[in-house]
Amino acid sequence: MDDNSFETSVYKAIPDLIGEVGGVDIRRRGPEGVQADVSIRGTTFEQNTVLIDGIKVNDPQTGHFNMDLPLTLMDIDRIEVLKGPASSLYGPNAFGGAINIITKKPADQKVILYTEGGSYDYLDGGVSISTPLGIAKNRFSFEQSRSTGYMPQTEFNILSLTNNTLVETGIGVYNFLFGYLNKDFGAASFYSNLFPNEYERTDTRFFKIEGSSEFGSLKIEPKLFLRRHADKFVLDQNRTGWQTNYHTTYNYGGEINFALENEFMDVAYGYELSRDTIDSTNLQTHSRTKDGFYIELSPHLAEGLYLNMGFREDYFGEFGWQASPSVSASYKALEFFTLRSAVGRSYRIPTFTDLYYNDAGNRGNASLMPESAWSYEAGADIRFKATSASATFFYRDSRDTIDWIRYSPAAVWQISNIGSARTNGLELSLAIMPQEISGSIPIKKIFVDHTMLDVYAKHDYFSKYALDYLKQQISGGIEYELFGFRNSWILNFKKRIGNSGYMITDTKLSKDIIRQDKLSFEVFFEISNLFGVDYSEQSNIPMPGRWVKSGGRVEF
Repeated sequence: MDDNSFETSVYKAIPDLIGEVGGVDIRRRGPEGVQADVSIRGTTFEQNTVLIDGIKVNDPQTGHFNMDLPLTLMDIDRIEVLKGPASSLYGPNAFGGAINIITKKPADQKVILYTEGGSYDYLDGGVSISTPLGIAKNRFSFEQSRSTGYMPQTEFNILSLTNNTLVETGIGVYNFLFGYLNKDFGAASFYSNLFPNEYERTDTRFFKIEGSSEFGSLKIEPKLFLRRHADKFVLDQNRTGWQTNYHTTYNYGGEINFALENEFMDVAYGYELSRDTIDSTNLQTHSRTKDGFYIELSPHLAEGLYLNMGFREDYFGEFGWQASPSVSASYKALEFFTLRSAVGRSYRIPTFTDLYYNDAGNRGNASLMPESAWSYEAGADIRFKATSASATFFYRDSRDTIDWIRYSPAAVWQISNIGSARTNGLELSLAIMPQEISGSIPIKKIFVDHTMLDVYAKHDYFSKYALDYLKQQISGGIEYELFGFRNSWILNFKKRIGNSGYMITDTKLSKDIIRQDKLSFEVFFEISNLFGVDYSEQSNIPMPGRWVKSGGRVEF
């Protein structure tokens, strides 16, 4: 998924864009990026790794904040979704996969302006300015959206800004990025259906310094990073001062990565040292340090044969050493047909919320152990002219699985290591690019993705997350251009375990008013949930009905 597809996409919020990928389940509590959990291949929201330019930004307090990404859409070059175990490269949490958001490098001179409005008093606008500054290039981006809400206590006001500076020197290229995100929103029944007047405000700040130098066939990339996240949560806005929690977390550290390529083998290795801290009115004050190293080997064995072997070892003060080996291979049996397989171990350490959170309805567990899993997959890919298709079967065997459970509806939720859970899944995808056959065909792309899942675990309890999964997902779409208008349609069918399923239809229509080398102006019209379907993605929280938007975008 790259910058060109963002312009034609029906969606603007980053979680919604990620949700276009087959096998990825976005479980939103509100629209436009207010709050969303990510599940890949049936995992919980805690079992995936989220990165910005290869730097992990998972929140140590709770995975509910992993999508609090301090970037505007104008900052993103592409989004890479790696499905399957990725702990051998990235360390903890990568059970289902990893999502890496690659930012654009600042351009010489460019300005982007956009604005849109729509239903529920929705207003959104942004500006991005790239300009050279001596030996440096700089981009500043600003974006803000707000709405009075589609029902009581669903109003929101979201502000994002970034500054990205690129400096080229005689010893390498260095990138400085600062991102800021502030979200202020009504959280109607977000975490308890007993309290419809919940409120939340989050403040996310991210800073990184990243370098890249090459010495012959050796590439060196040092990184320093800091992520700060502050959260204010009010259980009932009508009861001033009651059940109001404040949390502030820091994640900071550094890493250095090496890559060496030659005619016999590609080698990548690196070391990371980082620290997590939290200061909370509910969870109190805690900290932990992690260090880890990894190595990946890709020998050049034969034409059409690819082999990758990875190993990572991490150390946590409370939990000791965690090893994450992996092996993957692919073989190009024919010019258009490739077979592939992979096996790997992944793990996750408990978050601060898992360990220490307590309120009237939820009880943490300071004795939790890390959870782990072995994952296996096999698949095939076909690439033939303008058509691509793939099929992947995967199996995940999780041990010491972490979940919030209770034995009766009246009991509190208690987090525990519930034992083993086994996940079977099948992913099918097909994409056709008719314009690659003939430029006169108005259809640019037709695609369909189908994911089927089953999770097995012996249990006599109610599961809050681990056994509440997306059993079947079918998403399809079409993009075409006719009489100068571009039109995109997305149809998404989801069926969760124990539910009958629903289908949501979204569409976007756009037209270039001006399209020149250094100046473009387009107008667009969007409709989300075209048929006004009543549905919920998380905890029976109603999502918006039909939402109409329109606006314009200028680049020069």
